[in-house]
Amino acid sequence: MNNKFKSKTNIIVFISALFIISFINMISPKTQTISNAENRNLAAKPEFTFESFYSGKYIRSYENYFADHFLLRDLLVVTSKRLASMNGIPREQEVALVDFDGQNVGGGDSESEGENKEDTTQPNTNGNLLILNDTVMELYKFNETTSKLYADMLNTLSTKVGNEVKVYSLIAPIQIEFLGEKKYQNLSDSQIDSINYINSNLSERVTPVDAYTPLKEHIDEYVYFRTDHHWTGLGAYYGYTGFAKATEITPLPIDEFKIGEAPGYLGQLSTVNPSEKVTSNPDNVIYYYPPVESKLQVYFYDTESGEKKSYEGAVINETYVDNDQKYGIFIGGDFPLGIIKTNANTDKKIMVIKDSYANAFIPFLVPHYSEIYVVDPRHYKENIPLLVEENNIDEVLVLNYILTTSFESYIDNVLKLMEN
Repeated sequence: MNNKFKSKTNIIVFISALFIISFINMISPKTQTISNAENRNLAAKPEFTFESFYSGKYIRSYENYFADHFLLRDLLVVTSKRLASMNGIPREQEVALVDFDGQNVGGGDSESEGENKEDTTQPNTNGNLLILNDTVMELYKFNETTSKLYADMLNTLSTKVGNEVKVYSLIAPIQIEFLGEKKYQNLSDSQIDSINYINSNLSERVTPVDAYTPLKEHIDEYVYFRTDHHWTGLGAYYGYTGFAKATEITPLPIDEFKIGEAPGYLGQLSTVNPSEKVTSNPDNVIYYYPPVESKLQVYFYDTESGEKKSYEGAVINETYVDNDQKYGIFIGGDFPLGIIKTNANTDKKIMVIKDSYANAFIPFLVPHYSEIYVVDPRHYKENIPLLVEENNIDEVLVLNYILTTSFESYIDNVLKLMEN
């Protein structure tokens, strides 16, 4: 009897605990939109429709939303990460290939007609990573079909915004392209060939920006993070010099930018294989304050009502200095729309259509434009050409890292934002 009583008691306690946790999780407010522990955007709550319910999309979207907003989720993720690092067996080998779920570069949490798009579960850079000593790098595979679609998307954009608006395309390479040892470099397809292929399919109205050459010339400097897929602030600066050359503006010397530092950064790639060599050598986020004043207003859509709201941000957001997601120092991370107004001695305005690579790049534009419109097509929901027209924007820069050019979902997002 005692054993049966204990078993029943254990079952009741277990079920009660599950019920209580589930109940608290259901009623707790879900205002968080970014996971600091995982360096990514969280899934938005989908809107119920009978069509999405019967197709199964609503259930799949709600499962993602529920998992992303589980009670104390960030704490559990951080704890798991630290335990994995502590329990990992130190490896003697300095080279490894590991599987990776991928960066969310395609669909993000952008919504179509109030529900998550069906393909948002598959826009990621799925594949392998190369771990070389204390550095984790993504691999790149050329996709001719989507590369051509990416070029066509840029050509469509140039037509939609009108003849008076200059359109630029900057494709940022990733660091495996510049490895000295061919046996590792050859694990990834040639990025310069891919960039040239896309550029060869651009119309005369789209000007390609060469960020590849200045990065290659300075590859011995700290231009890429070791634990994250982004370029560093310095890498973004060299990309900016390539943009300056294409637009015929004079780039400011880097010593005209005041420097700040945030040490101890472990990016998302460090969580894939928490080896001692990687986690014991965190990155140092170096950021550059523009030498002119600026104000950033961020616009987003409320996850519950869909209402467009705003808050005051910062081009260099110091609230992220002591945060796990230190790349958020650059403009505060990803959001649907940001409008930067500066006291630069110019009337020029530019729109940047981008993925997160542009975040570290945008502060370098501040001295050259009176207004900068930052649009992330993974989250934005309104018409891009109309935004250009209503604000008399002179230039549009499309800035993405090379893996983004392989994802049709990202391209589709941009095209839909150009529909009348």
